[in-house]
Amino acid sequence: MAGVTIKELGLSFVKVCMEQYWGNCMFPLLFLGMLIGILVRYKDRTPRIFLYETIFLMLTVYNPILVKAFIPKLDFENEYYRFIWILPVIPGVAYFAARLVFAVKNRIAKAGMIIVLAVVIVVTGTPVQGVVKDFALAENLYKVPDDLRAVCDVIHSDSEKENPRVVFDNALNPLARQYDPSLQLILERNIVLYCQGSTVVGSFNEESSRFKRQKIIMDVLFFQSDEVEVKTFKKALYRTETDYVVVPVNNTKHDFVKEAGCEALAQTQNYVVYRFDWENAYKKKK
Repeated sequence: MAGVTIKELGLSFVKVCMEQYWGNCMFPLLFLGMLIGILVRYKDRTPRIFLYETIFLMLTVYNPILVKAFIPKLDFENEYYRFIWILPVIPGVAYFAARLVFAVKNRIAKAGMIIVLAVVIVVTGTPVQGVVKDFALAENLYKVPDDLRAVCDVIHSDSEKENPRVVFDNALNPLARQYDPSLQLILERNIVLYCQGSTVVGSFNEESSRFKRQKIIMDVLFFQSDEVEVKTFKKALYRTETDYVVVPVNNTKHDFVKEAGCEALAQTQNYVVYRFDWENAYKKKK
């Protein structure tokens, strides 16, 4: 989690992670109320599963002493927040709300209880617009942009390789492997995030060839920098054995990409697919 370190926070690390993760959402308080209700009222085994799981988590992965001792050694500090997902807050609140509804026998009272619970959930939760920016319905069954599907079709119809190596732009790069795992992505997720200023992916050796080559490609295609020379960009594509480069139509570097030896194959609604024959990129023409 960005800006949260055990070295600075010590035993309060878990508490701060919890506060930042949940923000203004009050579901944890509802969950706590549910656990108290289980202790006071419910003796059957099913609801007590939530109680037992919470106690176990508090003694292990939420234990400040154990977290301080072991998380840094496991180099899991930046990813620790994922442990918070294990706490069954949402399933617990949903289960307890259902129990309250079914506990009411009168239909009118039951309908009233449903309305009251719905209002409570809306008021104490986090609105979607506070979590998701620029929300839009999925374009297809695969929940990826239609452009990505079209680009993948172009690549596979052109390439004889089982696992073509591809450079995608910042929008498609995180989605490409989810849709088509046969593709090998040139730009690594964590290096992309690091170059964009993220503080949650650790650090990289910026002097390594692996980092430098990817940074050159990003400088041209992501940031549209004028400081990279064509021969430098071409060499980066060659060294990374790039087969295809996918560039947004509105990118200003199309002539630059072509000058580096990339051949335009096809254009989708928003992207141009280029082939780069890296195996013959530096062979002398007869």
